[in-house]
Amino acid sequence: MSNDDGLPGHSHDEELARDLSLFDITMIGLGAMIGAGIFVLTGLAAGQAGPALVMAFAFNGFITIFTGMVYAELGSAIPEAGGGYLWVREALGRSQAFLAGWMSWFAHAVAGSLYTLGFGAFVHLLLTEYFGIALFQPLTIGLQGVTLLSLGPDKLFAVFAGGLFTYINYRGAKETGLAGNIITIVKVAVILVLIVFGFGYIFDNPTQATGRFRPFLPRELSGVFIAMGLTFIAFEGYEIIVQSGEEVMNPKKSVPKAVFYSMSIVVTIYMLVAIVLIGSVTVTPELFGLAQEGAAEGVHGGGHLPPVPSNIEDAAVWEILGHLGELGLARAAAQIMPYGTVIILVAGVFSTLSALNATTYSSTRVSFAMGRDHVLPDMFSEVHPEQRTPYLATALSGALIIFMAVALPIEAVAAATDVMFLLLFLQVNYAAIVIRREWGDEIDYGYIMPWFPYVPIVGIVTKLFLAVYLFNYSPLAWYGAIAWILVGFGIYFLYSRRRVRETAIAEETRLITEERAGEGRGYQVLIPLSDPENTAQLIRTGSAVARHMDGEILLTSVATVPDQTPLSEGRHYADEQQEILDDAMRYVPEDVPAHQTVTIGHDVAKSINNVAYQRDSDLVLLGWRGERKRFSDYVLGSTIDTVVENAECDVSVVKTDGAPESSRVLVPLADGPNTQLAETFAAAYARAGADVMFFHVVTDDTGDDAESFLTEKQTTLAEEDLNSSITVQEGEDITQTILDYAREEGFDSILIGAAGEGILRRVLFGEIPETVGMRFDGEVVMVRKHRPVRSAVKQVIGKWLGKGAKTTVPDE
Repeated sequence: MSNDDGLPGHSHDEELARDLSLFDITMIGLGAMIGAGIFVLTGLAAGQAGPALVMAFAFNGFITIFTGMVYAELGSAIPEAGGGYLWVREALGRSQAFLAGWMSWFAHAVAGSLYTLGFGAFVHLLLTEYFGIALFQPLTIGLQGVTLLSLGPDKLFAVFAGGLFTYINYRGAKETGLAGNIITIVKVAVILVLIVFGFGYIFDNPTQATGRFRPFLPRELSGVFIAMGLTFIAFEGYEIIVQSGEEVMNPKKSVPKAVFYSMSIVVTIYMLVAIVLIGSVTVTPELFGLAQEGAAEGVHGGGHLPPVPSNIEDAAVWEILGHLGELGLARAAAQIMPYGTVIILVAGVFSTLSALNATTYSSTRVSFAMGRDHVLPDMFSEVHPEQRTPYLATALSGALIIFMAVALPIEAVAAATDVMFLLLFLQVNYAAIVIRREWGDEIDYGYIMPWFPYVPIVGIVTKLFLAVYLFNYSPLAWYGAIAWILVGFGIYFLYSRRRVRETAIAEETRLITEERAGEGRGYQVLIPLSDPENTAQLIRTGSAVARHMDGEILLTSVATVPDQTPLSEGRHYADEQQEILDDAMRYVPEDVPAHQTVTIGHDVAKSINNVAYQRDSDLVLLGWRGERKRFSDYVLGSTIDTVVENAECDVSVVKTDGAPESSRVLVPLADGPNTQLAETFAAAYARAGADVMFFHVVTDDTGDDAESFLTEKQTTLAEEDLNSSITVQEGEDITQTILDYAREEGFDSILIGAAGEGILRRVLFGEIPETVGMRFDGEVVMVRKHRPVRSAVKQVIGKWLGKGAKTTVPDE
């Protein structure tokens, strides 16, 4: 194989980095589903279903599993950016795809509006009741005595949140994987604590608790169906999971697992919360008075709720919760656990903000994909030259989120969101039938749904039933949905249909390389390049090791884009990285096969680790400037630390000094797991013509043992016809002894194995190698052998306890 320059044995391509693990995408699903559904909608839904709220959540979980299986199948078979929009396009054509994308954009944007409204209500209550801050009265805008718009403090807080996260997504700033996982874990923990306290009360007071569940169906099945439709948004997190399919490691296994794991956890939690909310809350005068105020103001869908009884003795818990609306769970929590209201409000604030960030991100990606597909104006697909984010798509999505938050009451916003998602899922279920029948033999499925085609048919029937039934609750939501769909059809037939696509979606988004090993030799050295000044030195070292192991080298340079921008768009920024690689090829020896790939990812370190995993690399070789990070969470730097700690292969870090070659190499050795790798490097340097000296420092009279240890290493090289020498030095300070000897004898390089590895404390190569690397003026090569069992333990502990840890484990 040859490259464009005609060099034999060299090849290049480009690939997208997969940097989300099963844990990460399961957390994404949980974060999306355990949000507004519990913190905002539980009270509203209780007012509709009564004690049968438990049944509503159970039924929602049951009917959702059918579409969940569809998403698991298609997400495992076609793990690409676009999700439902892409599947509908391939199966049902351009017009249906436009409608799917149009509704998906609206659904995610309106979901964002719901989260902003929940945030506004929670912050309003915290400021007024717990901090004693007096806020202004709602501003009303009316016409001829009719109130058209009421803008209170909660709405202004909602507008602020919507504007803030629009700006964050425009800037490309992201909620990191660790921070997002922590928020999800914290809010799940809060809900679990609430459940534990609630069941403690129920077990202590079984008679009173069970009495609150009678009658179980106070509003018959119609109330259950309305509650199901109202809270259906809580069970659509798998849509966001598959939206990330292009960036998931091992998507054929991870995407289906994440869908089913997240759904199982969420349905169980929702049902338990419903039991606790009905069974452990007493109607107190305070709750009764607040419910009366809500009913008098006509908020929270009061027209769809029975009036509050005139006497507190006649009031049921579920009736009170319904009139408390989005604050139902927060108000009730004060009875369930200490400081319950404050805890739920604070958790709700963070939950709604993290969910708002996710939906702003999702709505932006959908509209961006439609702009790139030329069915919306090209401005939707424009990427900011500096921020590298789809800034116009972000701005328009943010504007839609803010408008819906201001214009509609919260229950109408929730209903409109559910209608759109239900209609979108109708299309996806039908698309799954078409794709299986048309291309089932040509697609490599990671998961296949059972009972085809009955599963998607049941999904279609149940989603259509719920969507139609929601008209009984909120005609306004349906009018808004119909208006949006009609506007969409008008845009499509007047504008989009005449546009000609430049390239097919499959060509734009499908991975060029998918989890394959490097071509050629069995041993591969991966060399990430970014700084032209150390390129020659890294390639010289990597080539020496590859030659000695009868292997090859793989050069990569990472083009990064923010999370808000799909990875496939990173190809527009790959030219600079390709120039680095093309220039680097002139340093590659002719007798060493070399490949090159531009990697496109959101994070440099994760991208490097995933290239190593996908290409089955044996060694990652990194460059280092020789500075240790004394006052940060990192030791050698954020990229180096993350790669070294999480790589699924051996790692070497080269402190570069710009020298074109290394003629004299000092190799300090001590018995340990990294000695073998240090010997391999020493042999590689010796084969390249360098003088190699094995070196050991003793701090007592064990010199004879040390000398025999080094002689054994010297003999190993001699068996390969490679020359080396040995020396033993005494010294109290091992680091200083190594440095003094290397300087006095004029060595160019020091090659040293890792001296230790920490579990809770961040240690990369150990104090001695890292200090030598920092203080020696010449080249320093630090090596660390991969130990799978210990690395796995460290990653698990680091994920939960490690400061700044990031998950890059390829398979959970």
